[in-house]
Amino acid sequence: MERDRLSDLSLLCVSLIWGVNIVAVKYLLTSLSPVNVILVRFITGSVLLFLLLLFLEDVKVPLRDIWRLALIGAIGITVYQFLFTYALKYTSAVNVGILINMSPIYGSFLSSLLGYERFIKKRIFAIVAGFFGVFILMTKGDWGTFLAGDIRGTSLALLASLSWALYTILSKPLLEKHSPLKVTAYSMLAGCVLLGFFIPVFFYPGELARLSLTGWMVIVFSVIFSIVIAFFLWYRAVARIGLTRTMIYQYCVPAAAAAAAYFVSGEKLHIYQLIGGVIIFASVYMARR
Repeated sequence: MERDRLSDLSLLCVSLIWGVNIVAVKYLLTSLSPVNVILVRFITGSVLLFLLLLFLEDVKVPLRDIWRLALIGAIGITVYQFLFTYALKYTSAVNVGILINMSPIYGSFLSSLLGYERFIKKRIFAIVAGFFGVFILMTKGDWGTFLAGDIRGTSLALLASLSWALYTILSKPLLEKHSPLKVTAYSMLAGCVLLGFFIPVFFYPGELARLSLTGWMVIVFSVIFSIVIAFFLWYRAVARIGLTRTMIYQYCVPAAAAAAAYFVSGEKLHIYQLIGGVIIFASVYMARR
């Protein structure tokens, strides 16, 4: 029971970190191209994670597991990041934010289908209710904002959501044999090896040279907290409390982002954001019981 509470607390921390990170990345995008932000954050993060693995654990992995780690790295890092970035190019951040949060729904059904978890009606209800809370929070009651989305961006966001669900689900068998740190480090390193092929085309070092001290501090936060710490805690929770209970905490990220935007950027909180936040946290509480 104490272990479960610690996992729940760590996932709330992950949600807070990723929520603040949305505001941080939004700031970086005023100075850096989207692909530059991806390359800098994830390549640096993967190197730090692997150095941490070298320092703390044995790095050996059986050859039969290498391709599986490479697969989840390709899905969850390379594919997901590009789908997410180009979804933002073709449709609004509101649409992307809503559709990305369909991954707990995908994850719950797929994990039941694959036999990783039992199909629990109460938990499914909580997941659907949580998504409704995200919808209210993101649209602020203006449902026409979502309905007006571009079909290309909508399709890419749905695929991104599915790729994140698969990234989490496919890690389950590996986490039964390897530590969360090892799975996180190897999968991210594999994904970043694939990202390396985009460096000659997309990487613009001149942008980094012009980046302010504040911008560099934001990058340091984004790498250390949102990648190294948060990804490790996410995988540790999957290993400890299961897929569905972990993934539903993703709903807390938009709520944390709204709170961060209020405190950091001075954005106003809308009554519908508060209503959506209450529904989200009620659904998380219901799903974890």
